[in-house]
Amino acid sequence: MKLSIYVCESCGKTSVPERLICPACKSTAFTTKELDGEGKVYSFTKINVSSVEFKHLTPYYVVLVDLPTGERITGRTSDDIQIDDTLQLVDVDNGAYIWAKG
Repeated sequence: MKLSIYVCESCGKTSVPERLICPACKSTAFTTKELDGEGKVYSFTKINVSSVEFKHLTPYYVVLVDLPTGERITGRTSDDIQIDDTLQLVDVDNGAYIWAKG
């Protein structure tokens, strides 16, 4: 699955998710660039006990993923993972990035 990143037309700073104003130069003009949806695990925590609304997902991992462009985004996976594992984006569910070991 492709992953969209947003590139400031003025200074080139990238961001995920989309921003209204560039934090670097305050420009409001952005273009979209698509990545192949691959990233590496920077950090993670395993959730064994969760709120009622997420109970059906447990156990799962909340993961910080480094993208090749330098962005770091939060997501979720049910696969057993380790630091530096390669992940592939498989879905976006209500704004949450869902990853699988790839």
